[in-house]
Amino acid sequence: MSNGLAELSFQNNPYLKKVDGRHLVNLRTVLSVADREEFGVLAANSIRPEIVRGVLRAAFDLNSPVIIQVAESQVGYALKGWFLGDGAQRLDAFSEFVAGEVARLREEKGYMIPVALHLDHLQKQDELAFHALKAGFTSVELDFSKQPTEDRGKAVELNIQRCSKIIPELHKYGITVEVEEGEIGEAAVQQAMSEEEIRAQFTPVEHAVRLVEGTDPDALAVFVGSAHGWYLKRPIVGFRRIREIAVALSGRGFPVPIVLHGGTGLSIEAFHKAIGAGARKFNYATALADIVLRTIASEPSGKGKALVEKMTEEEKKQAEEKGRKSRGPRYVLGQFAQEISTLGDFVLKAAEDAVYDHARGMISQALGSAEKAPLYEGYGRSPLR
Repeated sequence: MSNGLAELSFQNNPYLKKVDGRHLVNLRTVLSVADREEFGVLAANSIRPEIVRGVLRAAFDLNSPVIIQVAESQVGYALKGWFLGDGAQRLDAFSEFVAGEVARLREEKGYMIPVALHLDHLQKQDELAFHALKAGFTSVELDFSKQPTEDRGKAVELNIQRCSKIIPELHKYGITVEVEEGEIGEAAVQQAMSEEEIRAQFTPVEHAVRLVEGTDPDALAVFVGSAHGWYLKRPIVGFRRIREIAVALSGRGFPVPIVLHGGTGLSIEAFHKAIGAGARKFNYATALADIVLRTIASEPSGKGKALVEKMTEEEKKQAEEKGRKSRGPRYVLGQFAQEISTLGDFVLKAAEDAVYDHARGMISQALGSAEKAPLYEGYGRSPLR
């Protein structure tokens, strides 16, 4: 793996947040054990405080490693309103919030679990990678898969060029980097595609190897049919292609863990097959956001339902103004953060509990990471407790 990655420590990285005298971990720490022991790790896109709290509670209670993440786009549409300031300030506030919740649970439970803090899908603002570093994030995804060319091989080379300006600088501080080959788009787009068309877009093995060879990353996201959002038809997932890429990378001396984006809507069997094929980090976003919105909408007085309807209409209006399809109320969560807070602690705690229950199922049934925290030296609840 990455020879240029420095140790993640307070000595090498003065920006890390302290949690009971230690710091959060990076993807190298989380995924190396998952790869060795062959289990998956939940990477939860946490765009509301209820998601952060629910997922962390589930991970602590199940003695599991976990990755808390937020995407570049979500810094705008979700964190804005939850936190004040510009993108850099919101990242710092989010990092402080996550570290505070981890510290609270560490005190409550009496043990620590491996928690990584990851910036997901950085595509447009390269400087945001360094804002994340200074905010105390331990990992970043550079998603430069979309390039101004139809030639996939040329796109990989352009991807490498852009990544190469950033990765060595992050590695100096012990910050791990995930890279991506093949644009992982929206599930709704795939509705109009045939199975043959989807499979034709799978990441070629040689392109995966070339991207890893050229960027020296710590994790690799590939397109193998899964997509963001709810699937509108049976998803086509190339488990064999995951295995082919994993074997090829290992054979070339690059045992880089594979990331599967688009976890929402996949069956437990699909997660098991993906893990068996070699995937280790599983991004999970839409289902968690929708759990929060459904809980808000079911609030007994009807105020929550009215608010979600208002959010839905506002997002439709914005979509029409920008000439795009409506994407749903979660894309205006930040805009309505203050109104959501007026619903009261009972409703927000119910949303957190619903996320908690769902995350428990993902950790224990889909990914198999429950009780794996003790495999990381110095972490986890003793089996005797």
